[in-house]
Amino acid sequence: MYGLVESKEIAHFLSQIGHESGFKSDSEKLYFSSSRMKQVYGCKGGKYNQLKDSCDLGQLRPKLWTNTSYYERNPENLANYVYANRMGNGDESSGDGYRYRGRGMIQLTGKDAYNNFTNVHNKNNPDDIQDFVANPDLLISSTQYGIESAFVFWFTKTGRPNRDINHFVKLKDLAKSGTVQEVTQLVNGGQNGYNDRKQRFNRLARLLGLDEE
Repeated sequence: MYGLVESKEIAHFLSQIGHESGFKSDSEKLYFSSSRMKQVYGCKGGKYNQLKDSCDLGQLRPKLWTNTSYYERNPENLANYVYANRMGNGDESSGDGYRYRGRGMIQLTGKDAYNNFTNVHNKNNPDDIQDFVANPDLLISSTQYGIESAFVFWFTKTGRPNRDINHFVKLKDLAKSGTVQEVTQLVNGGQNGYNDRKQRFNRLARLLGLDEE
């Protein structure tokens, strides 16, 4: 049903999963210190200046500064804020951010992604109808679903790797020729963990006879 044949796509797939989950069907870790949550979620372009406790390019989520104690080391509050009003989630008070936090091998995130996984899984498995929107923890309790969610994401995800509105591609196609930066943009929506993803890719590239980046 899902086939990874080309060496570069295999290297991208495994390196991205390795970074996202360490090959474990687990949920996203959001127990962050004040500085860490600001670094990951607080600033435009991810440009956080820890010495000044400020953003080089401007704040993206100001409440991480104005209400720091509410979000630091509180995974539920943090997820509900940083994932609110996007990826199909409701507002902060809806609880969708934490409910649809990252899970599974590729850390499926957002209500839209869980809904897509539900639809694709049920279409391909009519004898095993599931509702991952209603039961998102199935991606943790079942290794099968945790793995399957990664493949469904990989084969259905589309986006703009260079933020060019005229350059819209499928992740599975991009991974056959694209760079780690481009693939990371589609998987992560940014460049969080880029250095680790690149290191993982290069280790696999050496094993598979590919050029390193």
